[in-house]
Amino acid sequence: MAILSIIDQEAFDALPETIAPKEQYKKRDDGKYVLDVTSVDGLELAEVSKLQSALSKERENSRKAAEQLKVFEDLDPAKARDAMKKVEEMANWTPEQKVKEQIEAVKASIIEAHGKEKAGLEERLVKLTKSLEEAMIVSVSSQELAEQKSSVRLLMPHVKQQTRLREADGKFVVEVLGPDGNPRLIGSDGHPMSIGELIGEMKTQNDFASAFEGTGSTGSGANQSTNTNKVNSGSYEELAKLPPAERLKKAREMGIQK
Repeated sequence: MAILSIIDQEAFDALPETIAPKEQYKKRDDGKYVLDVTSVDGLELAEVSKLQSALSKERENSRKAAEQLKVFEDLDPAKARDAMKKVEEMANWTPEQKVKEQIEAVKASIIEAHGKEKAGLEERLVKLTKSLEEAMIVSVSSQELAEQKSSVRLLMPHVKQQTRLREADGKFVVEVLGPDGNPRLIGSDGHPMSIGELIGEMKTQNDFASAFEGTGSTGSGANQSTNTNKVNSGSYEELAKLPPAERLKKAREMGIQK
């Protein structure tokens, strides 16, 4: 038989001593008896209904407070305090002072709006520059890779990794970078390396040699030679001028599997 946590007077009087001594119950002001339980490790006897009621009230108060504050969610507290202070000061201002303050407020509003517009334009410029960089590097690299009869698909990521777009004298130029992130200079005159020279260098490296036609290590056998013979140098140049999607489609039609 389970021990009841709360009982009335009649149940208390009828309570057998063998189940629970009456001393373990405490009488409340309402005349009922509550089992006296000692808390252990946070476990205790509590009136859940009252706790739930209190929690429900607090949640409702929190919801109402959030709704009331919602109208002020875009309001800067510091600016609001400054504005209230300014209103108090303006009560004793002359008409000339009020006009001057209005002019200053309009100027501040224009400056703030200009700042936001400038930030938006700068962000857009960064995105457009990144798109231009991608387009120019891919375009130049595709043409050079095609002219040197190499695999565009295999080598393009490696070429892009070593190049960047830079503005010089009002024009955008593609630079080849070294491991240190600086432009690579070659030759006795120390001129900047071009993408064509970069690809030519890659052709001599074992890691990339198999991506070039005529190295004998493309892994495609006689079929590869047959396919590439269908394309002359002029066709490669025309192919490189096409957008990426059209270039891939045209290459497949021409039998290029690289």
